[in-house]
Amino acid sequence: MTTINRILERNQMANLLALQCMLRISGLLGIGILSSVRKNLDTYLLCLQHSTDYVRQSRIGDSPDQLVAGYADAMTECVDKSWQDFRNNLQILLLTQDEALIWVARIDKALLEG
Repeated sequence: MTTINRILERNQMANLLALQCMLRISGLLGIGILSSVRKNLDTYLLCLQHSTDYVRQSRIGDSPDQLVAGYADAMTECVDKSWQDFRNNLQILLLTQDEALIWVARIDKALLEG
């Protein structure tokens, strides 16, 4: 009878840890998604700003080489920011994965104790 009670206690503890894990991971993913959307909108606005600056500075008589060079200069900051945002989002996902692995180890430990 005591072994059944111990098994039930272990399973209950593992279920509670799994619930807590799910809540933490979903919270981290939610924060990551909201952050990603906000950063993408910031990058989009920055690109629009640089595009309008480019249009203001370019002239109809400019050569195609000058137009392309001017546009590339205008978009350099957008590309840098976009790449930085991508790295930040990837880092958030990797941290979330690490958090999930930590919780899985805790759940395994709870199930093995006894």
